[in-house]
Amino acid sequence: MKQEALNITGYADQFSVMPGEQVKVMVSTTSKSYKVNVVRLCGGLMDAESDDLPVETVQAECNRVYPGRVQEIEAGSYGELPVPSDWMQGGEFTVQLWAWPTLTTGAVHPQTLWSVSATNGTAGGRLVLEQDGQLALMLTDCAGQSAVVRTERPLMAKSWYFIAVRYSAESGEAALLIDHQDQWMPERDRQFIKRKAALDFSNLLTGAVVLAAQYQEGRRQHYYNGKLENPRFFRTALDDEQLEQLYSAPELSASMRAECAACYDFSQFISSSRLIDCSGGQNDGRLYQAPARAVTSHNWTGEYASFKEAPDQYAAVHFHDDDLCDAGWDADFVWKVPDELRSGVYAFRLETEASVDYVPLFVRPGRQTAKAEVVYLAPTNTYLAYANERLYEQAQAYMGDDYVLPEQDRFLSEHPELGKSIYDLHNDGSGVQYSSRLRPILNIRPHYRNWRAVRHFSADLYITGWLERRKQPYDVITDEDLHREGQELLASYKVIITGSHPEYWTRPMLIALKQYLAAGGRLMYLGGNGFYWVTSLDADRSYLLEVRRGNAGTRSSDTPPGQIYHSTTGEPGGLWRHYGFVPQSIVGVGFSALGGINGCGYKRLPDSHDPAAAFIFEGIGEDEIIGDFGLVMGGAVGDEIDRFDHELGTPKHALRLATSTGLDDYYQVVHEDLLFTAPGQGGLESPLVRADMTYFDIAGGGAVFSVGSINWAGSIAWNNYDNNVVRISDNVLRRFLS
Repeated sequence: MKQEALNITGYADQFSVMPGEQVKVMVSTTSKSYKVNVVRLCGGLMDAESDDLPVETVQAECNRVYPGRVQEIEAGSYGELPVPSDWMQGGEFTVQLWAWPTLTTGAVHPQTLWSVSATNGTAGGRLVLEQDGQLALMLTDCAGQSAVVRTERPLMAKSWYFIAVRYSAESGEAALLIDHQDQWMPERDRQFIKRKAALDFSNLLTGAVVLAAQYQEGRRQHYYNGKLENPRFFRTALDDEQLEQLYSAPELSASMRAECAACYDFSQFISSSRLIDCSGGQNDGRLYQAPARAVTSHNWTGEYASFKEAPDQYAAVHFHDDDLCDAGWDADFVWKVPDELRSGVYAFRLETEASVDYVPLFVRPGRQTAKAEVVYLAPTNTYLAYANERLYEQAQAYMGDDYVLPEQDRFLSEHPELGKSIYDLHNDGSGVQYSSRLRPILNIRPHYRNWRAVRHFSADLYITGWLERRKQPYDVITDEDLHREGQELLASYKVIITGSHPEYWTRPMLIALKQYLAAGGRLMYLGGNGFYWVTSLDADRSYLLEVRRGNAGTRSSDTPPGQIYHSTTGEPGGLWRHYGFVPQSIVGVGFSALGGINGCGYKRLPDSHDPAAAFIFEGIGEDEIIGDFGLVMGGAVGDEIDRFDHELGTPKHALRLATSTGLDDYYQVVHEDLLFTAPGQGGLESPLVRADMTYFDIAGGGAVFSVGSINWAGSIAWNNYDNNVVRISDNVLRRFLS
């Protein structure tokens, strides 16, 4: 039976482990206790009305009852700058930076651009963008005396501002200067507010300066949305002329450099989380929760599109109050994977009296153990790209008013702090471009059904379930494994089998696949919309995935001007087809259309009778429709589909074996294939809206079989794995192993 509520969830510190390695599991629950069992997942959901799964329990020392506890997440990105603790102590100081706020009105909380507090009290200062859009400098001395300097006009969203604040005990004055960078205004838009303030900072020692947030009541809060650029901290109250020099020229004068406690240059080490102090004091800072780097700064001229060409024009960081890179939970238990455990898809089943959750784990073979001839490549990059996606908000439009969200999506809706997918928008409207596995991910679950159908991880279990049913020995590896280890990881396998939606591939993965095929390897691409987006994994944080959409392809947001290059690797984002890795040229088919909630089958084409393809259709009638059934949308063709196309690189000798029987106008041609807007792009009219089944061999013994549809997996499992989709899959695998 389906559960009605979810009161337990968790995550592991790894997606993929080998026998002998340890995995840590973090859990949060409102129950007093919960039970853990390690299970092998032997297939997917076979009943639309039930959450029952075919599993095998694994004997493990962690299988027991644990005390429950609630673990919280602090979402929101920020930076910490270890400015010398005595920089305010003389009672004369200045802070200067550039800011580009994105939520100047409509924010649900005040937003702190920077804050600093005494190491042993509440004294310090902060610069806050208030909910009405006005900027306020707030200072408190060691005796509890306060002063506030506030702008007279609100700031405008998505505009650059030069901002400087200063305090002088000698003159007894606090000042706030903001200068709006807008060359087309008839007169300079400047606000310079000064207030008398008698404050005593003579005994003040401060902790680190916090960028884009503040500490209050023992936790960070009031996160900022927008860009910040190159903050500078001075031990003197700069005069008006010096502030004007800072505005007009980036370089510090000798006198100002002498008074500089810390001077940060965000254009350095952009691919990392480091914030470099160039004052000579080596007070380097750090970013947390993965705010966006490689974003344009106030001096971007438009002449360069890459931060590698002009790093000084990318000296900014874009913070969001909903960024999340690491949930930061404490481990509740640790499991050492037994040396003899066979490779496969496993999960930690977490059970309370009210609900159950599964934390998935991919166990790859040990380096010294004999490998199978078949390897299943789990599309974990795709899982991460869609991690906690909130597209269920579209469900009512497709499914009707009677549709009820599954418990995982309801839990997501109630817990925004779990972070978003790269299909979502940040609270400030900018596109999400990083996704991390170090958090509970509710849609990477074996019993998850999204608003359209069983999809991604839960659908891929039909493919591994097929291998289990036919008692085919196989190993499991992940995208992350292949990214790190390359073709050497694949070399010993005769056959690679993909998941249903291998959409997000890194450059090292694509190179490894091409090398594998050229060396005689064989690929069964049992999905659709594969090999599509340029994807990066952070070199130091392999759990962090980056995708920048560019300005083409089927996407949920556009990349802002000048920001297409990935911060983690420096490569341009967008579609792989624009950078030489065209899916048709690698696997014979490429993304063609997407859309509706109804599927269909395939009809055979003349190439299916070619002697070279005879093995594929053994036991299949000449006019037999293939896959006009399925557990997902009722057909093997559906969701997102790929087509054969010589103009896009399908090998000239490739066989187009079968094509879809027909799709409705809910399916539309993908954007990248349209040069201008025109009618007739739906499934009832456009010849491009189709899924093609293809096969070709490669010199040296390699071969590729592609089905061109995400839904193939759901049809494999139909009728208890007894159908013509399984028959074709069996035929291909049998030949590829011969």
